[in-house]
Amino acid sequence: MPAKRVEGVQIERAADEILAVKTATSEAHAINQSAAVVFDLCDGKTSKAEMAAEIQRRTGLPADEEIVDLALAELVDAGLVVVDSPETQPAVSRRSLLRRFAMTAAAAAMLPVVETILVPPANAQTPASSGSYGMQYCPTPTPTPVPD
Repeated sequence: MPAKRVEGVQIERAADEILAVKTATSEAHAINQSAAVVFDLCDGKTSKAEMAAEIQRRTGLPADEEIVDLALAELVDAGLVVVDSPETQPAVSRRSLLRRFAMTAAAAAMLPVVETILVPPANAQTPASSGSYGMQYCPTPTPTPVPD
C-alpha cells in the first residue's frame, strides 16, 4: 500500500510542522508533526511499519500502523497524498486510538491532524483596502430624539 505525495504542492516548514499550499485550488493545509512524518515518507516505497517506527522516533507516540492509517486518511482526504491500492479495512478513528492507548492530553494532541483552509486569490481585496473582512465602513447614525 505505497502512498505518494501529489504534484503541485508548495511546502513551507515551521518547526516540526508543514504548511502545504495547493496553488491550483487555493487551499492551504496545516500538517502537524506526526502527520508531517508520514507526509515526508510518502515516496511510494516506504512501508506503513517503517512510517510507524519513524513516528515513534520523532514524536514518542507508539509505533502503531493505525496511527499511520489515521495520518494517511487525513492526507488523502486533503488531496495531498494518493494511495496506489487502498486496502479495504475499517477507517481508524482518533477516538478509538485514544481509548486503545489511554493517552494523556499531551500525547493525544500529537495524533495526526491535517487542517484545511481556503486561501483568498491574490487579486481579492484585502481587509486593509476595504475595511474589516471586505466590508465597507458605515458610521452609525446619531439617534434622533423622539418628541414626548
